[in-house]
Amino acid sequence: MTTIIDVSSSCGSRASALAAAGIRTVIRYYSRDTIRPSKRLTQNEAVQLASSGLRLGIVHEGRFGDSVANFDRACGVADALYARNYGARVIGQPAASAIYFAVDFDATAEEIRTNIIPYFQGIADVFSQATDEPSYVIGIYGSGATCKAVLDAGLAQYAWLAQSVGWSGYTDFHMSNRWALSQEMPTVIAGVACDPNSANDSKMAGDFAVATLEPAEGASTTPETSVPPPVRMRINARVGLRLRSGPGVEFDVLKLLPFGTIVHPLKTVGTWSSIDLQGDGISDGFVSNAYLVDVAQPSVTQGTTPSPNADAIHVAELIRQGSSEEGLKVAREKAAASLPGYPTNGCAAHLSALLQQSGIDVAMTWGAGKLAQVLIDRGWSRISVGNQKPGDVGVCFDNDPSPAGADHIYLVVGTSGPDEMMIADNQRTVDAPHIRFASGQGKTPTEYFLRAL
Repeated sequence: MTTIIDVSSSCGSRASALAAAGIRTVIRYYSRDTIRPSKRLTQNEAVQLASSGLRLGIVHEGRFGDSVANFDRACGVADALYARNYGARVIGQPAASAIYFAVDFDATAEEIRTNIIPYFQGIADVFSQATDEPSYVIGIYGSGATCKAVLDAGLAQYAWLAQSVGWSGYTDFHMSNRWALSQEMPTVIAGVACDPNSANDSKMAGDFAVATLEPAEGASTTPETSVPPPVRMRINARVGLRLRSGPGVEFDVLKLLPFGTIVHPLKTVGTWSSIDLQGDGISDGFVSNAYLVDVAQPSVTQGTTPSPNADAIHVAELIRQGSSEEGLKVAREKAAASLPGYPTNGCAAHLSALLQQSGIDVAMTWGAGKLAQVLIDRGWSRISVGNQKPGDVGVCFDNDPSPAGADHIYLVVGTSGPDEMMIADNQRTVDAPHIRFASGQGKTPTEYFLRAL
């Protein structure tokens, strides 16, 4: 009997039904850059699952987790920073539980060596850092060959074998008994499209129970949170979109969905999504992801636990953009296109571009003080000098308008103690971070830092 499933869409509203069907653990996703909001586990959904006695397992998969281009050390660092922060700050994931990182394609031996191993080295570096966040255990999801290589390198403790029996090393790794979880073919349980999983009786899987708060004496035991409605997307093909019986053009066409049809995505299979047309959690077929666009989600009812600053989940990507040659090059070109005379007085434009590239929806802004106020209005918190960390924004003010750059705003991408930092700004002739000191040392001292908490 299946007791562990993984689900790529919100299923909190079906928690009681899943528990009644014998499910004990639901594996859900963190995702730094997904374009499908339903893929990412929310705090409200975690509470719903926990309230029905279900345990949680966690896997992080990037938007392009099925492409080798998504895997390098920088992406590993960004994904790990995001996942660790999201688990600690949003979900309340306890220490010593696992976060699996998905490699959702059949990587070759060369791709494992040049891309996957560096990716997990980045994750391991982040997870080994002593912070005020819980310490999590690293897991790998992927082919048998990928799982074996990452375990052999000592970069993960748990392995989750993907269901694709044709991927490299499947049989040998399954027979090795080194896996903690083994994924099986998709099914529907209690109205939820999911993948069942077998657990290795000789291994721990890293799942956990979410702590729930006891109500105060005399307080109502009726939950104040509402059940979130199914996530909605809209058909964006002018002539309509074919609904097919499976994830590919080789499958039969079931019907033509007109432009503007509202659908509920359930599960992604490559570049296709299983969709529900009725909102009852049952799949009606598959459509191409390329023709689905988001629809604004209804607000949750009063009484739900407020989310942290919405920009916080993008900070890991902001650090990655500000640390990479490619990200800085794109930011420089955007800033130059918007501001005559760039790079002179272009620090705010440069940072605006980096924020935009990271998914933080700010307008292109000129002026260090103005951009600082934009971030403060968005809920960023002031951090005193000496307590800065990567992802913070440094703000400098000076009443003397010369030299250019006396008023300055920049992104911290690394620190070496309370003063020395690696930063990203407009003051380099090459697209690379450089050293700056919070105390100034020849430049305007930093007055304060801003942080998305």
